[in-house]
Amino acid sequence: MTQQGTIKKLLPDGMAEIEVTRRSACGHDCAKCGGCGGLETQTLYVTARNRAKADVGERVLIEGETGQVLGLAVLVYVLPIVLFFAGYALGSVLFTGAAAGALGGGVLFVLGILGAIWYSRRMKARNEVPYEITKRL
Repeated sequence: MTQQGTIKKLLPDGMAEIEVTRRSACGHDCAKCGGCGGLETQTLYVTARNRAKADVGERVLIEGETGQVLGLAVLVYVLPIVLFFAGYALGSVLFTGAAAGALGGGVLFVLGILGAIWYSRRMKARNEVPYEITKRL
């Protein structure tokens, strides 16, 4: 996975904060599609290893290990949903009722999100970032 961005801030330990403009996943061939009516963009700030020794304001190419990035996406998006359905099923079976199932699903969903937040903070504290600046542009 590669993306382009602009270095906004140099961080300790050879890290940098990069502003990346991410576009939606539709492919952006609006002339053919016309479904969304325009381009949707989102600005993200990513921490990456600065092995290219780039400075603030420079455009850079960042690469992420696909497996690690996809694993994080599963943790953030899929795990809470799976936990919700597991909690719903467990609550419905143990307490025979839809309300108990919804409560169980909600509790496990929130636990899944809290787990993802905890893991993200743990990675940040250990400087385990999935991105690296590979080239100055």
